[in-house]
Amino acid sequence: MVRHAGSRRIRRAAITLGATVVGLALTTSVAGALLATPDVTVAAAASPGALAPGTSFTWTLVARNSGAATAHDVVISSSLPPGARLVSPPPACLVGSALRCSLGDLEPGAGVRTDLHLSIQPGTCGELRSVVSISASDEPPVARNDDTAVASTSVDCSAAALDAATTLGLPAPDLVVDATSDAAGPIRKGHAVRYSLTVTNAGAGAAHHVVVTDRLPSGVEPINLLPKMDGGSCSAVGSTEGRAAFRIICVRSALDAGASAVVTIDIRVGADRPCGPMRNRVTVSANDEPGPARANDFATHGDQVLCAPSIHVSARGPRAARVGDHVRSVFAVTNDGEVALHGLSLRGTGCVVSHPRHPGPLRPGHEWSVTCVRAIGAQSPDRIAIVAQVAALTPEGALIHDATATRIRVIHPGISVAAQTSATSGRPGDVVTYTFVVRNTGDSVLRGISVVQDRLGLVRHVGVLPAGGAVRLTSSEALSGVPATLFVSTTAMGTDLSGARVSARTTTRLTVLAALGGTGHGGTAFTGSDVARAGAAALALLGLGCVALQVGSRGRNLPLSR
Repeated sequence: MVRHAGSRRIRRAAITLGATVVGLALTTSVAGALLATPDVTVAAAASPGALAPGTSFTWTLVARNSGAATAHDVVISSSLPPGARLVSPPPACLVGSALRCSLGDLEPGAGVRTDLHLSIQPGTCGELRSVVSISASDEPPVARNDDTAVASTSVDCSAAALDAATTLGLPAPDLVVDATSDAAGPIRKGHAVRYSLTVTNAGAGAAHHVVVTDRLPSGVEPINLLPKMDGGSCSAVGSTEGRAAFRIICVRSALDAGASAVVTIDIRVGADRPCGPMRNRVTVSANDEPGPARANDFATHGDQVLCAPSIHVSARGPRAARVGDHVRSVFAVTNDGEVALHGLSLRGTGCVVSHPRHPGPLRPGHEWSVTCVRAIGAQSPDRIAIVAQVAALTPEGALIHDATATRIRVIHPGISVAAQTSATSGRPGDVVTYTFVVRNTGDSVLRGISVVQDRLGLVRHVGVLPAGGAVRLTSSEALSGVPATLFVSTTAMGTDLSGARVSARTTTRLTVLAALGGTGHGGTAFTGSDVARAGAAALALLGLGCVALQVGSRGRNLPLSR
């Protein structure tokens, strides 16, 4: 049995070793197959130094196979940059919307050079940039990370170079810009307007890197985040803090001779935009536009923001009054519009207006004050409304108006105070307690009530006492002074809703008796000194009695004499 178990373990170990050897062999063969693949790359270089319009240069493209296997059906493709023209394509290259060169097969480590002779069209300047790509039919995807390259060179854009091209009679661009809006008349604040900017290349050559800049008038802002340009893109830069100020920049890579592009900008006129003329200024530029052709690269369009007339009337005056009061309400008429007003008049209902007409034009931001008086009678209702209506004429003769009202509550305030004492009479030193009851007997709240007594002074402050409410107060004092009959006054005073004083007074009678003298007559109460003297005498008698008792006790204890 032991030998049998051992043989089985030997067989399992042999099977495992065999599987491992087979796996290693397969891995080695797969890795070798993967490593033996093509890997094509491309590089691009241009003639050194800055170029000038109307000249030629060479773009060199180098294709290489850096893999371990032959690359089949190798192709280089590239789009020509704007403003550059291929002079004579190489035999292996075809020119259409893009350049395509078939290079055939490339052995491992081999490379092929392709020279492209390009001429720079007149008026072209700035960077000439193109992306070149390479491919092979059997290149695995993992090897395609380096199949592109960027070809770039620079064309001199200096004014001297452009003017030289113009002097030589080479075709050059000439940009013209025009600005309009869809406003049919004065624009109201808060309304939308569309600006249309048309850029036209009136020259004989293409314009490159065309930039349109619109500094929008202050107080307007774009409605759409990004305005639009035919064949280009736009951006908005600015802030809405304070009075809005925005700048629109639109860019188009090229504009052919005779072609046009339209920029559309939707804006809204802000409420804080001043009325009157509003001008929109636009500029356009191109890298290759010569200096003499730039005289018409500016445009200005003017609109009119409507100057709206407006008038406002507000009221100032008391909110409460008492019967017998003559209430004065002041109406403030303000020109809160943007044009002067004339022919102003104010009519009051429920009051008498002092000066119902304005003497002359009221300019924007100015105010006219009118006083209106109303007497409050005994038959007046509890609520009175005073209405003011104002009218004015605009410079065009249109009538505008406004109205307001102030409401007055007729109140009947009242207050009462009652005072009581804990005793009607007393001797000096006796303590007397006063009780005060303050009551609001009117129909409106009272505030800031002070309760004052002749002898005590200020008893207490009461902040608020509603209609029908009452408050109870107490205070004490020790009587003093000579015998007399006193008439003590207590006053309660507060303020009603109209701001007037409301008060009440009451009088309390209090008798101060004479102090007791201590004469010894029957029925006369002791004073404090009599009680002290009686106590001293009692103590003396108690002492003599104790001495006598003690002497008597000693006598009993003595022996009898014979």
